[in-house]
Amino acid sequence: MNSEKELTLIRDYITLPIAITIVNKNRIELKESQYTLRSLYAATATVIINKMRNDLETIRRQLNELHISVINTKEKKDEDSVYFPYLYRGQRCEFTLEREVAKQDIRTKLNNYINEVIKI
Repeated sequence: MNSEKELTLIRDYITLPIAITIVNKNRIELKESQYTLRSLYAATATVIINKMRNDLETIRRQLNELHISVINTKEKKDEDSVYFPYLYRGQRCEFTLEREVAKQDIRTKLNNYINEVIKI
């Protein structure tokens, strides 16, 4: 059985790439917009993406040290959840991520990264 820390790492490993995609899509839209401060907004988005990528790399290393390997395919999904297979010390396991929980987690992550950048 995985600890809460290990499960949090798995969840973050799954949700951070989604958050990166969202920020990057917004960055591209902002860059092409007519907003006066579009360069500032796009540059800020780039800073956030870089911070997220650094955190994702740290999470990858931590998972590797714990002998956890998330398989990069969604094994199955239903209306409310997506199931991600992973290997834990050679045993195949499954991580269930409810869509609403994932959305809230991504919103929280984005707000945390934005607040971190604003404090600079």
